[in-house]
Amino acid sequence: MKINLNGKWKNQYNSEMDITVTENRLSGTFQTAIGQPKFEEKFEITGKINTNVIAFMVDFGKYGSLACWTGRFELDDDGPVIHTMWHLSQSEGGEEEQLAKAILTGVGTFRKP
Repeated sequence: MKINLNGKWKNQYNSEMDITVTENRLSGTFQTAIGQPKFEEKFEITGKINTNVIAFMVDFGKYGSLACWTGRFELDDDGPVIHTMWHLSQSEGGEEEQLAKAILTGVGTFRKP
């Protein structure tokens, strides 16, 4: 299975990543449509691929959070898709609030627009 991962991808939240894959390394930019950052802000994305599995991370810098996605890419009836599980660690909030929202987890599905 040969899937071209290069280019723009959008997830179900309308966040976008524009990635380039060189050998097994992934780089590019990420724009989030949810949370504190404005969509216009671009954040560096780095990661790796191995066969049809993928892992990448984004440092949201001044917002005090890091997000990591792991998953796999494949072709389905609608074309290329990247299925992921993500974890977002954040540092904001008071002590009790920090514990309650220190690490968020979810599912992300990316497709080429």
